Amino acid sequence: LLSTKIRKIKRQLFEHFVNKFLIIFSIFFSMLPLSAEEEIKILRVIDGDTVSAESRGTEIKIRLSEIDAPEMGQPFGTNSKKCLSELIRENSDLKFKSDGQDGYGRSLGWLMADQINLNYEMVKRGCAWVYDRYVIDKTIYGFQNGARLKKLGLWRSQNPVKPWIWRRSN
Repeated sequence: LLSTKIRKIKRQLFEHFVNKFLIIFSIFFSMLPLSAEEEIKILRVIDGDTVSAESRGTEIKIRLSEIDAPEMGQPFGTNSKKCLSELIRENSDLKFKSDGQDGYGRSLGWLMADQINLNYEMVKRGCAWVYDRYVIDKTIYGFQNGARLKKLGLWRSQNPVKPWIWRRSN
């Protein structure tokens, strides 16, 4: 009889703990920002990895995650900007999937059109490098290797210089 009462008390304590945990868990995760896609309107392309866009009536600067495009003063910089402009023109219903902010206050993330990731398209077309330092999804390296083998975009050059290396010396 005593062991039955002890088991009942243990079960009640366990259920109480689980319920409290679930409440705290729910509150904690409800406060986290969701990385849902939001509709945006591109106002202008700044370079091959940065755009100015309108989101919910506010202008924001978006830095494309996981890629680094040649700078405007760097060889292929203008072509990279044109490449991103064309991708945006080809895909009218754009959405932005946020990945936080960078040190310059720009929104980081991915431009999406249907199921097309424009960040990855830039790499596939040879218009941007994989930004090794910030890679999240390693499959992006396959896109870069494909562009390099096909000699697309910046890979037509004999010795293309990575933007992060070019910035250090310029």
